[in-house]
Amino acid sequence: MANQLVMENLTKHYGSFPALDGVTITLEQGVTGLLGANGAGKSTLMKLMTDQMKRTDGRILYNGTEILTMGAKWRSLIGYTPQMQGLYEDCSARQFLYYMAALKGIKRRAAKEQTAMLLKLVNLEQAAHKKIGTFSGGMRQRVLLAASLLGEPQVLILDEPTAGLDPEERIRLRNYIAEIARERIVLLATHVVSDIECVAQRVMLLNHGKLTAYDTPEALIASAKGRIGVFSGSYEEIRALQQQYPKGELKQTGTGFSLRIAAQELPEHCTPAEDTGLEDVYRLLLEGCHA
Repeated sequence: MANQLVMENLTKHYGSFPALDGVTITLEQGVTGLLGANGAGKSTLMKLMTDQMKRTDGRILYNGTEILTMGAKWRSLIGYTPQMQGLYEDCSARQFLYYMAALKGIKRRAAKEQTAMLLKLVNLEQAAHKKIGTFSGGMRQRVLLAASLLGEPQVLILDEPTAGLDPEERIRLRNYIAEIARERIVLLATHVVSDIECVAQRVMLLNHGKLTAYDTPEALIASAKGRIGVFSGSYEEIRALQQQYPKGELKQTGTGFSLRIAAQELPEHCTPAEDTGLEDVYRLLLEGCHA
C-alpha cells in the first residue's frame, strides 16, 4: 500500500495571528508542489511537518499514526533540505555525508554504502574528495539533497532547492527530484513555478495561511482560463495601466509593450490570453483570486 501523509485542520497561531489556518490535505507518493507568496505559511507548514514547532491545533498522520507519538521513528522517516545554507567549507562532499550519517545514527558500513550510492545519484561521484568550499551553488544543493536522502527517508521536504541556480543546474536538480520521488512523498516548496510545472503531480496553493487550491497542474491551469488577459499599447499606456494592475507582468513586444494580468473578471479592452500556465495560476493567487 502506498504511503500517505494526512494533515487535518493543521493550525498555528502566533498570538492572535494565524500563520497557518485549518489546513487539511493528503500527500501521497510523488511530488507535491507548494506555492505561496512570502508570509503565506509555507515555512510554518514545513516546520510542523518536521516537528520543529508546536502546532496550535490539528493532526498529522503518517499511514494513520499521529507523528507526535512516533518520536525518533518519525524523524528517521523524513528528509529535509533547507534553503541554501552554510556548509562545512573544508569538508569534502564524502566527509560531510559521513558526518550527517553519524548524526542520523546510521552505522558506519551502511553510511559508507549509502554515501557512495547517493554521490553517484546526484552526479558528484567524481568530486566526492573535493572540498565543499570549491563547489558551485548547484553542487552544494546536490550535496544537501544527498544528505537529506541518508537513511532512505519516505517523506522528503525540499525548501527552495533550486534557488540561485543557473538554468542548467536547475534542470539537473529537478530531474534528480523527479527520479527520487517515484517511491517517496516529496513536498517541493519554491518560487520557481516552472520547477513545479515540470515535476509535480499535484500542486497546493497557500495564501495567508489558508489552503486555497490543491489539484493537478493541468486542472489548476484549466481553472485559470478566461481570467488571464493581456493589454497592448505604447510604453506610456502600459505604464499607466500598471498603476491599476501593479502585479501585472510587463513585456516588450515587437510592436510595443504588453501587460499580462489576472482577474476574476477581465476588464473591457483586455484581450483574453490564448495560452495559460501555472505561472498564471500563481498570478491569480497573488491577486487574491481563488484558483
